[in-house]
Amino acid sequence: MTTSEHARLMAAAVYEIRLLLSDHLGSECDSDPCVRLAAHLAYALHNDALAVMERDGEFDLDAARKRIRAAESIVGDTYADNGDHLTGE
Repeated sequence: MTTSEHARLMAAAVYEIRLLLSDHLGSECDSDPCVRLAAHLAYALHNDALAVMERDGEFDLDAARKRIRAAESIVGDTYADNGDHLTGE
């Protein structure tokens, strides 16, 4: 599978967002819950984003979704997840 420029751009954005929001990670952080959710979502997916940017874009979708659900658990809140793309539920 070849990774399109569209996918690489989106992956680069996720990776950049992860870097920008790194100060809002952790269960002890007192940032706004929405900011914490965004930070943990980007953190959960940053290695997969890197795979898209640098390689063929293949990653374990089920494992990524488990990390997304774990991020919700850490923050104690849920993503809107319109269309159930994030959690696959």
